Amino acid sequence: MKADKREIVTFIIAALATLVAVWFFLSKMQKEKETVRTDLYTLVAPASDAILSVNRPAAFTKYILSRNSERDAFASKVPDIYLSIIQNNHDLPWLLLSFHPQGVVFYAQAGNSLAGRIEKNTLQKSFGSFAPQKQKRNGITFTYYPDAGNRFFGYYQHEGIWVASYSKKLLEEVAQIQRNRQSYLFPDQDRLRHSFDRNAPLNLMVQSDSLDLYISLPDSAEWRIRKEWVGADLFMNKNHLCYFGSLPYNSAADSLYTSLGDTLALRLEQAFPQFEVSNQTTRENGRVFYTGCFISKDQ
Repeated sequence: MKADKREIVTFIIAALATLVAVWFFLSKMQKEKETVRTDLYTLVAPASDAILSVNRPAAFTKYILSRNSERDAFASKVPDIYLSIIQNNHDLPWLLLSFHPQGVVFYAQAGNSLAGRIEKNTLQKSFGSFAPQKQKRNGITFTYYPDAGNRFFGYYQHEGIWVASYSKKLLEEVAQIQRNRQSYLFPDQDRLRHSFDRNAPLNLMVQSDSLDLYISLPDSAEWRIRKEWVGADLFMNKNHLCYFGSLPYNSAADSLYTSLGDTLALRLEQAFPQFEVSNQTTRENGRVFYTGCFISKDQ
């Protein structure tokens, strides 16, 4: 009888252990599915001026950030802590940076394990002398590290997504977007991002007004691209950072596209004075394509 009881107890314990193992496995699978399903573009905070998609963080680090001129160019627009996070965590699968008047927001797919490594490998080393402050709002814990200049670097990790910003307002806006599952992406932004080559290391979309793209006409008038989102794939070619983008072709403006490409190259040189920017314009299948490269003046 005692032997039978021991067998029953052993069976129950084994069954419970099996159930726990199955529950853990299914729970882990569900978390991984949530991470994969979340489209980072749908989380972008409202009123952005530009969005940079880093499709291949490891390639971005190896071929672009490893070069001084290129890293300096990105560092002039992107907080250094973001570049450090990318360089120190080669297993980041995909990330976005959105640029706003209030600051830059960093979005990444990251579960608890990767979020922990970001904290340990980068944040604690960068802000180690300061104790972080934690605030919980609507079920999401926000962590804020004091930084120089009376600034606070904040981040949160929720449902497989890690978001960071120096702007508390932007950070809380993204958290609200994620909770409410309400995207502020414009239709033209959505169309543009689906036209990108996801195999390129980087995709960039920019509000055209910020580029100030116009051509002066003989009658003192101007032909200008206004209130549109323009984009390009960014990649390395022959040791140069290059871009490839396009615009719809309008026959009435046929003679202006080459000049527009030259204006684009000029604006890029003004934004990144350490480079000379080449430009080539071609037309095919109802679109005008722009291709150019950033050539370091130090070379």
